[in-house]
Amino acid sequence: MEQEQVTLKQVYEKLTKLEKFMKKMDQYIKDLEFARRTNEAWEEIEAGKGKTYSLEEFHKKLNND
Repeated sequence: MEQEQVTLKQVYEKLTKLEKFMKKMDQYIKDLEFARRTNEAWEEIEAGKGKTYSLEEFHKKLNND
């Protein structure tokens, strides 16, 4: 079996494409996690388990998550 020779430029181009793909995948994962948490919270609200916070408590909660 004969090996194909590639140039450094070709390797760089492939790695650059891979890096872009991985960044997109990372964003998709973050979007899916956001959707999961949003859905979970919405189900709790619909079940009457919603939580209320004062403005100060809400700010503390945002900073802790």
